[in-house]
Amino acid sequence: MSTRDKVLKKLNELLTRNYDAEYGYKEAVKDIKDSKLKKVFKTYVEQRNRFGHDIKGEIANLGEDPEKAKGTSVAGDIHRKWMNLKKVISSNNEEAILEECRRGEMVTWQDYNEALALEDLPPTTMTLLEDHKRKIDEALYDIMELKSDYAS
Repeated sequence: MSTRDKVLKKLNELLTRNYDAEYGYKEAVKDIKDSKLKKVFKTYVEQRNRFGHDIKGEIANLGEDPEKAKGTSVAGDIHRKWMNLKKVISSNNEEAILEECRRGEMVTWQDYNEALALEDLPPTTMTLLEDHKRKIDEALYDIMELKSDYAS
């Protein structure tokens, strides 16, 4: 597989991962009663939507059709179902949802690390992914802080 093909494959994976995150945060906004968390999650919905558009633009810059990666991943679908189950049976909804958000962010963080480790990554792609990863780092930190605030 050529370097370009490897980069495109990974960008499509990241695009799908961001669709998953955006959808997951939208679902969390519906379920959360706490106005502070609603506001935080709405911010993440907008951020992941922006990440998706950024990645689509980068895929197009590399000469590929970004519309090939529509929908969400099977793993994302499974993760959301588990998140819903855990939310229902948990005694502390906010803490349980924050834990699932943390897990999802960790998977996304790892995917970005893998992408950034690709050899011969185009400079524009590297800059974009480093920016996204920095914001994911910030989201992870914020989620951990919130989780400790809601811990029983």
